[in-house]
Amino acid sequence: MARSIDYPSAQFPGPPRISLDVPEDWEPLTVPGVQVAVAEPRVDGQFRANVVVTVQRFGPGFTLEEARAGLDQRKQSLPDLEELGTGEIEVEGRSWIASEYGYTQPGRPTVVQAARYTVIERADVATDVVEIVGSCGAEGADEQIEIVRTIQDSLSLSLD
Repeated sequence: MARSIDYPSAQFPGPPRISLDVPEDWEPLTVPGVQVAVAEPRVDGQFRANVVVTVQRFGPGFTLEEARAGLDQRKQSLPDLEELGTGEIEVEGRSWIASEYGYTQPGRPTVVQAARYTVIERADVATDVVEIVGSCGAEGADEQIEIVRTIQDSLSLSLD
């Protein structure tokens, strides 16, 4: 006899709802494997500042420290990494690992990224890790990183 398994359900909760406030002229992007992606308007010859949000599902008990270890591992693979700062912040009562860094790929302009990770416990069945990464070119980073941070600060998560 077969039984029915549903998604979303208590055993398989749906993903969190994501809401962001972005500048009026920023454009939504469709990127495989990404829940939300937005970017400033394209300008020929310039790096296009963008913000990407992903949600990954892990087993119950996955921790913020494990998310930090994954971030550290990812940063180690970046060429010519310059660490700008990493720490824990709180936004809307939720703890986040926040890290800002720059890296340069051969033959390409330097990219500055601001990455944030938080963990959402989903009862005893799963843990969702929400990642929001903003990227901008180093040439306009002083102004653009503030826009990226403002977008990150506006992130709202809700569960059904």
